[in-house]
Parts: sequence; C-alpha cells; structure tokens
Amino acid sequence: MPYDIIGDIHGCADALLSLLRKLGYREAQGAWRHADRQVIFVGDFIDRGAKQIETVNIARRMVDAGTALAVMGNHELNAIGWFTPDPSNPRDFLRKHTQNNRNHHKVFLDEVEGTLLHAEIID
Repeated sequence: MPYDIIGDIHGCADALLSLLRKLGYREAQGAWRHADRQVIFVGDFIDRGAKQIETVNIARRMVDAGTALAVMGNHELNAIGWFTPDPSNPRDFLRKHTQNNRNHHKVFLDEVEGTLLHAEIID
C-alpha cells in the first residue's frame, strides 16, 4: 500500500485538513480516508497551533479507522512527561514543571490542562 507521510502538524488542524483534501482524502464514517493510500503520521501533533484537540482527534480517528498509522514525536513525549508523576519522587513529574518547560508546552496546556480530556489524550 502506498503511504503519505505527514509530520509536524503542531495543532494546525486547518492546514492538516487542507493537506488531506489535496492528497485526495475524503471524510467518511467519521475519519479521513483514501481509496488507495494510508497516512503515516510521524509525530508532533501538538504545541504551537490554535487547534490542539481537533488536530489530535483527526489523527486519532484515522488511526482508529485503520486509515493512518502514527508515531509519537518529541512534543508528545514531553506532554506525557509533563502529565506523569515521577515514581521516584511523587511530588514531581517526569518533565519538570519549570516556566521554561511550560512555555514550550503552553499552547497545548492552555487547551487541555485541568480537564478530563488531558488525561484521555495522554493515555
């Protein structure tokens, strides 16, 4: 099967949708599909753009539908570390909650932090 490789979406759902359309994908049954090809997402779904949740959901629905594969990027790894308590020091997290780290992750955190959706996306 031929593949379309897409990376560094960074929360830019509108650009992702535009790209999928240009590549000939169409939305059907809740996911974007192509008759002959499959997407391989190569990470960095979050941070920077204005539509973090929507971007994650587009990719997630495609993976669930079997129309895409996905590999985690460093931004997702950082999100997991930010959210996950450090087992060696339960009062801390795997990614330290410094202002510098928060700034790198701010756009995603602004959209999801403190919500049930945050835990769901991390899972």
